[in-house]
Amino acid sequence: MGHEDFESIAALDAIGAATASEASALRIHLSGCIPCRRARDEYAEAALSIALSLVPVHPPAWLRARVIAAKEEAERRFNPWWLAVAASLFLAMWGWREFGIRVAREHDASQRAEIQRLREENALLSQRTEKLSSEMAALSAHDTRTIALSGQEVAPSASAKVFLEPDRRRAIVFFHALPANPNNKSYQLWIIRADQPKPVSAGVFDVTQTGNASIVIENLPVATEIKALAVTLETKGGVEQPTNTQFYVAGNASM
Repeated sequence: MGHEDFESIAALDAIGAATASEASALRIHLSGCIPCRRARDEYAEAALSIALSLVPVHPPAWLRARVIAAKEEAERRFNPWWLAVAASLFLAMWGWREFGIRVAREHDASQRAEIQRLREENALLSQRTEKLSSEMAALSAHDTRTIALSGQEVAPSASAKVFLEPDRRRAIVFFHALPANPNNKSYQLWIIRADQPKPVSAGVFDVTQTGNASIVIENLPVATEIKALAVTLETKGGVEQPTNTQFYVAGNASM
């Protein structure tokens, strides 16, 4: 065999993979070949560096004790350097195996969490779809009434449509082309009732940059006449009574 062959055996020997005959031939050759001996030492150093660079996950105590005991026993009988490398590589490879298992488990847990999240989102979407279907059915019911609110002087292009549901004592209002409200302001919807001299707040809402918004009014006073509805711009969160008469949209109503 030539030097290249012995260098290949030296690489295998560095990780304890050389056969007994190969290891014996290598030892005889190294006794008289300095370049191959240097190559063997470099392979051994490289193998040890690889072992030490792996993530240090410790094997079970009983397994580590058996490997170390076998290594110490072998050191008393054979050349110690390659056995030390082999033992180190074994322990390091065990750590790498455990690290791989841990990564796989974490990936599996992440996938399960993602699947659960998607299931929850799907359930929420289904609930919203059912609610929307119910709302659309209610808006198209024969007893649902509609009221159109038109834009006033401060917002002439604005409009709104009110869907009144007397049986459910509820109204849904959709607004269009309203100016976006400042962060410190809220739009407030008012009901002007026939039995009360002052407007009654029906809720506050914000308008998106597209000018759209909606609001649901619950517990409508169906026993009394609703004369009109109007919208003003008020302090954030709303007020007890309108602070101005600058209506953005307004319209007459009757039930």
